[in-house]
Amino acid sequence: MAIKLSGSGLNGVYGRLNQHPIASSHAGILAIGDFVTLTGTSDATTGQSTVDIGVAGSPLLGQIAGFVPDYSSENFTDAGGLAASTAGIAYILDDPRAEYIADVSNGPLAAADVGLNVNLLATVATKSGGLTISNMNVNATGKNTTSSLNFQVLALLPDDAGVLGNRALVRLNSTYSIAGATGV
Repeated sequence: MAIKLSGSGLNGVYGRLNQHPIASSHAGILAIGDFVTLTGTSDATTGQSTVDIGVAGSPLLGQIAGFVPDYSSENFTDAGGLAASTAGIAYILDDPRAEYIADVSNGPLAAADVGLNVNLLATVATKSGGLTISNMNVNATGKNTTSSLNFQVLALLPDDAGVLGNRALVRLNSTYSIAGATGV
């Protein structure tokens, strides 16, 4: 499952979406559901900040909700993704108050971990059966009150096998929009 938006808005998406260019210098496949960070440079055509794959412990801008289609080649083999070394434009859910349901790596999280902060485990997306799949989740290793960690744990959730704490309800903690909060 990786990390998906929690909520029941139109097609499961609510909050604000903004377009951000992706430079051709990005090294890995990007998928819907991946978290991104600002690169510190701007696109030469639009002047907008470019984005790239998110990094644990660095501020995140938000989650990729989609890509602007590229009709130039009429080759639609990258369903839901953007190939490495390919420029594009992504729709980013950059609402700092959005909540996400995240799979937990190196867990499970325990009841005492609710309110703490955890980092992103930024695993590169994979292609399967013509689809591009986000593999990002949150990392229980290093959970702490530190405000620079990417997500705050809001609640524990069961996974498909019913194990509580193998999934968590999280919210961005270290973003470009708001300062990270110290966990409880």
